[in-house]
Amino acid sequence: MKNIPHQFVQLNKFYRALVTVRELIEEEIPLRDENLGERLLRNQVIFPRTQGQSIEDYLIEQSANTPSNRGYYTAARETRRFFQLLGLLTVAADKSAYLSHSAIRLLSTDSEASRLPLWRSAILQMGVEGADGEISYPYSILLNLVRDNPGLETRKLMLALDAENNSDEEYQRILDLSNTEFNDILQVLNLTEHKARNAVKILPSLAEQLGDIERRGNNSFPIGQLSVTEDEISTEIPPESANQDGILYSQFRPVTAGTIAVDPIFNTVSGVTIDLTQSILIRQERLSQHQEIVRQLGLFCEERAFELYEGKFDCLSTMEETALVFEIKTILSSMSDQEKQTIKGVGQLKYYKFSIVNRQMEYEDIKEFLVYSQKPQVSLIEFCTAENIKVVWLEEGIFKIYDSVSNEDIDFEPLDFV
Repeated sequence: MKNIPHQFVQLNKFYRALVTVRELIEEEIPLRDENLGERLLRNQVIFPRTQGQSIEDYLIEQSANTPSNRGYYTAARETRRFFQLLGLLTVAADKSAYLSHSAIRLLSTDSEASRLPLWRSAILQMGVEGADGEISYPYSILLNLVRDNPGLETRKLMLALDAENNSDEEYQRILDLSNTEFNDILQVLNLTEHKARNAVKILPSLAEQLGDIERRGNNSFPIGQLSVTEDEISTEIPPESANQDGILYSQFRPVTAGTIAVDPIFNTVSGVTIDLTQSILIRQERLSQHQEIVRQLGLFCEERAFELYEGKFDCLSTMEETALVFEIKTILSSMSDQEKQTIKGVGQLKYYKFSIVNRQMEYEDIKEFLVYSQKPQVSLIEFCTAENIKVVWLEEGIFKIYDSVSNEDIDFEPLDFV
């Protein structure tokens, strides 16, 4: 189970702690435990354990302890580490430090409400390293757990810190664990209840303060819905641009294997609500995979002398009087994701076939193909087959297709459909 510092969990305290860090940096005072810890006390970010005790008396009392057992030293270490994890602070070996652009932007934002998206962006990008050196992004994992399992027991959100990395397979393991009894989870992970409580102290509280989840009793629910498919990002084309025949480029345009599926330029994600922030982060990864598959497919068809087009559809390959229209979908291993992508893809194929390939491009012999990033569930293949849609997927760099006659997976050959 990975660890995130949890000396305190209130965003307003983190903000005042960041102000304190800035003070020391501007005064050219190293962020050593004693310096940062004492300044956190004097700025009333942290307090002596005994209520009403003066700071001077507390410091004298603490001096009797070894440095590793001084409470304000611990608070300084955890605060410093938390800001480093968020990418807000860089600290050298001599404890000199500087703030990142994100930290400076946070500190220059007066409104607490306006700071929320900035905090969210930093926390989403917080990578935590495990004992094996692999990095995971626990906040995005937590949000996905609540999204995929609304009403999940809040204490089970500790699982966001158990993920070794951010792979689909690792998330599926975490998601499956979240559907088991809490005591069984402790047994599987070999965790004590004390460690489990520590693991759930900070992230759910931050998610609640950021307005990303709400807690009802002992359960957590998502606020808003996330849309994380690649289809909602497209190449920017002026809406009235037309080719030499007067056909709008937004409908279809000739391309080559070298010009199809140009990678987009991603801007830094900040200043948006969680719906868009989380969606954009995931879309960027899925869109890159989507575009790579389109490029491979385009080259695959062009090598067989097909002419290529792209537009609202992902790829159209034509030869003589035949048009092969392809819609590409990146999918996860979960059935829910595959269903959503399939339903969307089938609808797109039917509409593009009718409205563009037939009505505008005037093809009559049109074949429809749904191309997946991996082999989908058999039930979805059967569904597509019933709709006269051929299912293709990429497997170790080779396009495969399900042969409904032999009931076997075979290599895909587009010329077979001309």
